[in-house]
Amino acid sequence: MRSPGATRWWATATVLLGALSVARLALARRAVAEERELAGTPASFAADEVDVLVPIRSGDELLARRLAASVATLPSARVHLLVDDDDRDGCRVAAAIAAGGADADDDLAAAPAAEPRVAADVRVEVFGPPAPGRNPKVDKLAAAVARIEAAGGTRAVLVQLDDDTALPPGGLPGLLRGLDRGGLATAIPVYLEQGTAWSRLVAGFVNGSALTTYLPLARLGPPVSVNGMALAMRARDLAAVGGYDAIAGATCDDYALARAFRRAGLGIVQTAQPVLLATTVAGPGEYARLMRRWLLFAQEVVRRDASIRLVALAGLPAALPLAAVVLAGLSPRPCRALAVAGGVVVASQAGTWWLRRDLWRTTLRAPGAPGDGGPSPRGLAAEVVAALLTPVHLLGTLGSRTVTWRGRRVRVGVGE
Repeated sequence: MRSPGATRWWATATVLLGALSVARLALARRAVAEERELAGTPASFAADEVDVLVPIRSGDELLARRLAASVATLPSARVHLLVDDDDRDGCRVAAAIAAGGADADDDLAAAPAAEPRVAADVRVEVFGPPAPGRNPKVDKLAAAVARIEAAGGTRAVLVQLDDDTALPPGGLPGLLRGLDRGGLATAIPVYLEQGTAWSRLVAGFVNGSALTTYLPLARLGPPVSVNGMALAMRARDLAAVGGYDAIAGATCDDYALARAFRRAGLGIVQTAQPVLLATTVAGPGEYARLMRRWLLFAQEVVRRDASIRLVALAGLPAALPLAAVVLAGLSPRPCRALAVAGGVVVASQAGTWWLRRDLWRTTLRAPGAPGDGGPSPRGLAAEVVAALLTPVHLLGTLGSRTVTWRGRRVRVGVGE
């Protein structure tokens, strides 16, 4: 039954979505502009003062390409590829990368570097299984730091990168500049548009929300968490908060690390430095599990650090697109209402898409670089669909907080 009351509610939801979208986009654009103003200033640390830690777990067909792309854009850095001794494919790929035998045939490696390229010093570190109750990824990171210290000591800065993540050419200084303002600096994820429809939906979710969530939140207050896909910290600061061992029991290791730095009075810096990601999502089941895990991790932040800005800039924008469309369909004049509500949803995502397009042209991809993966109309459509599906995925987080993660059944938490 069509409800006259639905008209009031869909109009409220649509207006609120439009206002929040404009505000978030304006804040994000300002953050990006400020990052560009800093682009010509040198970071306090050079690349040859950096140890890069890359925990690896095979299973994605893009692993070799992503690792090669990452290493190709880390001139002068010392890169440690951390693999499990029972991961044969991971060990094989890591060894090939270290030997220079794997090609990075995507945009990042093909693009001209922003500075003369010096080959990274790539080392493969192999580790046994973690002790019970320890996060496998964090366990490898802790063991790697201990091994580096025993072999002569870590460099001044530790950069942590996921194995599907690569900084763009010249992007390392952008991340390191964040350490001029705090103890833990993190980047902005941008997904390459590639692969299956499910891979593109994952890209749509991240690309349609990351720029206009992380950056606006950081503009209005100190960040409470970090994006662990790419982050940097001084080695001495990590030691001061207890090292990776202090968060070894946490499933939400990114958030747990941020909490450790905050407790120590070391500020968190959300930079506008983008990093490029690509993963393979084979089908709907894998897509649904991935979205559920991500949203459960996000809810852990909300449970412990809820604030008005977090609700206004992250919670409401996630719920409003579908709410506005559904309520419009229930109104007495559904065709007109759906056209208006749908137009606002598309326009809000188009603004984010345009900002990402600007980033792609000026930061992520050098002029004339071959290949694709950048913003496209198909990508915009995926972002709109992903925005409408987010509330549905949120329903899937009700009940159990247990997920399958890195081959294990674990309960989402920060290890406290």
